[in-house]
Amino acid sequence: MGPRGFNDPEAENCFGDGLGNEAQYRSSTSRRFRFALTGFHGRSRRVMVRAREEIDRVVFESGLVRIGAFRCHPEHPSFQDSGPAENYCFVFPRTAVEIQHEHEPAFVANSNVVTFYNVGQVYWRNPISPEGDRCDWFGLEPGLVRDALRGFDSGVDDRPDRLFRFSRGWSDARSYLLQRRLFILVTTSKTVNPLAIDETVIDLLDRVIRRSCTSRFSSSQPEIGRRQRHTVHEIETLLSQRAEDRLTLSRIAREVGFSEYHVCRLFRRVTGIKLHQYQLRLRMREALTDVVESGRSLTEIALNAGFSSHSHFTDVFRHEFNATPSSVRADCPRDTLPSNFLIARPTGVRIRVLR
Repeated sequence: MGPRGFNDPEAENCFGDGLGNEAQYRSSTSRRFRFALTGFHGRSRRVMVRAREEIDRVVFESGLVRIGAFRCHPEHPSFQDSGPAENYCFVFPRTAVEIQHEHEPAFVANSNVVTFYNVGQVYWRNPISPEGDRCDWFGLEPGLVRDALRGFDSGVDDRPDRLFRFSRGWSDARSYLLQRRLFILVTTSKTVNPLAIDETVIDLLDRVIRRSCTSRFSSSQPEIGRRQRHTVHEIETLLSQRAEDRLTLSRIAREVGFSEYHVCRLFRRVTGIKLHQYQLRLRMREALTDVVESGRSLTEIALNAGFSSHSHFTDVFRHEFNATPSSVRADCPRDTLPSNFLIARPTGVRIRVLR
């Protein structure tokens, strides 16, 4: 996620300083996916700006809201640290990535969640998906965020620099589909109605705030220890890496070093949902991407997603998104961004993996 600021429209002025900062990221809690980038010290400001321009693009702006696309390969020099957030924004991840906000534990950001950033938020990322970080973000004028939060957070006016108290919440299926349709509209339509776009983004803001303020993620749950939270983090990572696989409970338990019974109980206690529900949601969102972005037949998509038949896939898809795959495909043109917008593997980049 790399949203640009509202007050600095010129590319030369709207990006943070520096590329990756290895020292800043050493506090990450996940060793398995920790990357350290080398060979980028001393780059010029112009090179830094160019690197950021390659991975971040604003696709709509009205003055109140801004919609952008962030696409970054794990080997890109700005992958670890793309600079602090320059908008108040909420983000819908399309691939799995580990995010760590400054002074907070790392968490798994995937298509099951929506993530939140305050202006100036310092954060770092680690790869989980081999595709890196692919997400769509919605930047907001601070007054919109403050007004939306007042109904859920009576103390929001006491925190002018930290309106969002939470870093993530659940992304329900219909909000996920709505933002995908909105993103496709603004990237494919030659004429859009700015009033309708603004209203839809505000509707999305209300949805994600309501969901996040009532989700299990927003509660600190002090009775749950650090080791237990780390175990759930590892389980989410496993499920994110292998959403298409038929992971067994025994395999998950073996990977994290807990019994099958405790894995089930712990995951539901921390997240509020069951393991199979979490995995099914990931599979359906991946299938949605195939429906709107690929030319494959719906039968092929159904089989690739692990369903026994097209009809079974359609039933689950309709239950999840309140729409059929064919109707969603008909509403969504496939070419949503110029072909030169990412994401080639950068050349001349050296990476070492820390284990």
